[in-house]
Amino acid sequence: GLNLDTAKSIRLADAAARARVISKGKADVPQNQKKERFGDTQVKVEVFLPADFQGELAEFTVETDSGTSAPAKLAVLRPGAFVEESEDNGSFAKPQLLTLPTTVRGRIQAAQDVDVFAFEGRAGQRVTAEILAARLGSPLDATLSLWNASHTLLASADDSPGDRDPRLSFTLPAAGRYFFVVQDAHDQGGGTHGYLLKLTGQ
Repeated sequence: GLNLDTAKSIRLADAAARARVISKGKADVPQNQKKERFGDTQVKVEVFLPADFQGELAEFTVETDSGTSAPAKLAVLRPGAFVEESEDNGSFAKPQLLTLPTTVRGRIQAAQDVDVFAFEGRAGQRVTAEILAARLGSPLDATLSLWNASHTLLASADDSPGDRDPRLSFTLPAAGRYFFVVQDAHDQGGGTHGYLLKLTGQ
């Protein structure tokens, strides 16, 4: 963000939560992005949440020499409730295998990187997929698509009303292997292009 190298403290909306600034300084602007939008500074923070915290997002603000930032959100992931993306998963031939429901913490690591996830579906199963990226401050402009075992495109999603994060739901026509594919709409990527992929199936 902007002016984070002057961060004094982090305030969380939950009164029982607290945060401690570990380091701060300059940061590289994400590739082909404007400094005014994503900033050229960073702050590293250690966050402590109470054991009974119930939400999936923790709202916070940052105190700097320039004042108080606008509220931002931090994703809260519980042990055992998510999986890490595992490279190399960049093709239908070598996807990362998942079992629904799950949440994947991933990253589009470089320009033209593609993340492919496979799962076994049932006939008539309603699957829902959602990306959280822009809503968490990531520069990733994600697209999301669903393919069958013959590599035929079944559904795709780009921006949603109000943000750039895609969401899609689809009823599977037959039992078999299916693929979700995540990529950046502009073929950008890098260390800051993180995302959460939330998958459910009914």
